[in-house]
Amino acid sequence: MPGDFIPFGEPYPDLNPDHLTLPIAKRTLSVCYNSKDFEAVELRRLQLLNGVFAEIIVVDCVNDQIGSKNQFGIKVRERLALVFLSKEDQMPEVRALRRDFPLEVLHLNYYGPRQPVGLCLYIDTWTGIERTWTPQKFLKRIFWWLTETAKGTLHLRDQPLEQMYYFEGSFELILPPDFDDKIKDKTLSLIPILIERSVGGFKIIRGLFIRKDQAQANQLPEINLLTLSLPPVVHSGPQPFPNTLGQVHDQFSKRGAAFFDLLCNLIREKAAGQGLDRRPLGRCLLLLHTPLKRTPDSEPERYESRAFLLPNDLTTLGESIGALILINGKYYAIPILGESKSKPATAWRDIEVMPIDVKSSVDQAFARAASGLNPQTAQFEGVLAGVGALGSSLSEIWAKEAWGRWTFIDGDIVKAHNTIRHIAKDWQIGQFKVDAVKEIVESTYHDGYYTSQAIPESISNWLNPQFQETVRSANLLIDSTTTLEVPRDLSQKSDAPRSISVFLTPSGTDSVLLLENIDRSLRLDSLEAQYYRAILNNPWGEGHLKGHLGHLTVGAGCRDISAIIPIELIQLHAATLARQVRLKSENPEAAIQIWHTDLVTGGVTPFVISPESSYLGNLGSLKIIWDEGFHKKVRQLRAKGLPNETGGILLGYFDLKLRNVYVVDALPAPPDSQGDQTGFTRGVEGLQTALKKAEERTAGIVSYIGEWHSHPKNSSSSPSAADIYLLAHLARTLQDDGLPAVMLIVGENDERWIVGKAAVE
Repeated sequence: MPGDFIPFGEPYPDLNPDHLTLPIAKRTLSVCYNSKDFEAVELRRLQLLNGVFAEIIVVDCVNDQIGSKNQFGIKVRERLALVFLSKEDQMPEVRALRRDFPLEVLHLNYYGPRQPVGLCLYIDTWTGIERTWTPQKFLKRIFWWLTETAKGTLHLRDQPLEQMYYFEGSFELILPPDFDDKIKDKTLSLIPILIERSVGGFKIIRGLFIRKDQAQANQLPEINLLTLSLPPVVHSGPQPFPNTLGQVHDQFSKRGAAFFDLLCNLIREKAAGQGLDRRPLGRCLLLLHTPLKRTPDSEPERYESRAFLLPNDLTTLGESIGALILINGKYYAIPILGESKSKPATAWRDIEVMPIDVKSSVDQAFARAASGLNPQTAQFEGVLAGVGALGSSLSEIWAKEAWGRWTFIDGDIVKAHNTIRHIAKDWQIGQFKVDAVKEIVESTYHDGYYTSQAIPESISNWLNPQFQETVRSANLLIDSTTTLEVPRDLSQKSDAPRSISVFLTPSGTDSVLLLENIDRSLRLDSLEAQYYRAILNNPWGEGHLKGHLGHLTVGAGCRDISAIIPIELIQLHAATLARQVRLKSENPEAAIQIWHTDLVTGGVTPFVISPESSYLGNLGSLKIIWDEGFHKKVRQLRAKGLPNETGGILLGYFDLKLRNVYVVDALPAPPDSQGDQTGFTRGVEGLQTALKKAEERTAGIVSYIGEWHSHPKNSSSSPSAADIYLLAHLARTLQDDGLPAVMLIVGENDERWIVGKAAVE
């Protein structure tokens, strides 16, 4: 009967498809004609605001899968309105026209008073759904919604609890991340802060907790914020949008929450003592904080906060609900003296309310979830040494992901030219870079909800007690100093955490990652030498360090980035390195990886080098470092030369401050060399070219450090008289540079390193 259904739109006289002008509505009507589950009843039109209109197909959905006496009140025959809006960006709606359609079921949409409720069919937005939407799928989705709702299985057991209201307000209240915890602290008050915009006034209200004794002095004249902590309620279907304060009260009372009494008591508390002055231009912002339970016997699973803006100031509201009384120009709380026999005030029930969207500022848990991070591996103590252009970008990325808690170490200050590639701003010029970075990354979150530490000190100053303690207690140390000395020095520290070195090449086309293994048996200085060998022996190495400023000097090494590099390359590599550092640090293995960017196409090509085990030998006052990759190569060269002796030159570099010799590579015998089973004489053909290539590819770091040769079968690596003579000759050759001479002898089953008169097996 007509009285059983909500009238929605103006009806057309018949079901003639020509009444419809929207193609999507015409197509759906045609499908309804051919459906066994949907019967077209009538066509309607609804005129909306701003020239928008809706075309409506009223249907009866006959669903034989629904039990006639299901506990949720869904009927076998349901009358529905299929609503198609003339705005193409609006999703088709499905409205339930039965007046007694159950409002307690889950996944309903509410559109205002006297409007039929809608079936919430989709999670995704229309912009995504419309690309695969068809009338046939639409009708199947409606049929499915009714079937699952009747069974009580539409809302899955592990699905989040349903919201109490679905609406979008004209204003938005942003709460602190830990609002649910701090609202319980009786020493704190939540005050509102209006966020002014350049055009159109304020739309955002931020909530800030301050000490209760300071709340009155910080209270805005425009807004009185009233926060009600309600008792737990059981979640059910979303409630119809309340238009008045009385409707808000009734909805919460139905769920067992004494809304009115709590509101009265709160207003009385605010008037306690000296009373309240009236602020006729003020308004009340009512914030309701409600714990939600899945069942009456369960514990609350989450909290829901909803807010309403009232047109009344606090004193007018208090007077209307019978909580305040005007005495000599001030409003005072009306005391509660037993049960009142007077008629309760009712005018307050008609006070209009405006919905306010309530959102929470992001916290670290949300940032990790949004970034796809594992919270178990994202919580650690990290040190970022060097917060220049690359390091500052890394720090900002990791802060936005909430990956790690960081201490920044850097002794430099922000200079005027830094702001074009550094995250620091012009007004931070003159600050220490660590202080500027700390300020910026912490401002990603609500004030005080993300913390970092800043140490304005060079990481090379190992005598700084604060620095020492920070490094010792860290779980991970990232070197982004773009220097050679820091990763080498870190490698000598047994109490340093697992360390990673990241840097850009001078041209900005390539970035590099060196990662120690988790037990630090393979450290950064050895990985650096292996990285250079990869540069020498791979085609990509030819232009890898192009743009360096010559031989190693202060500010002009292979990791110098004071060249012409646009910010987009800094941030491109920062994004790559930030992700790779995060992912690779979760694995125990060491890593060496390079990423090359094609400046024309924008393509990024990775080059992966497999790290080899590292070896350390003592040569008197020097230590020599080589690795298994080098060892394999000289063994292969010896085997290839048998039965004769063979040899060549050694490439590497010295760090005389550390008293270390780093062996990078061994070159094979030049073509003009002579060798037999009794000796080897190394030739010179092509050596100058090979040395020049090594120096150019490695920014002048890798060069000649000595000689190597093999002994024949059944011979050890013990030096012969000729070997001793050759070593003395090498020493005289290198003494002009003040460097020692290094010799390697490869025997049948062993190798021997010799420097001067010292040797090590």
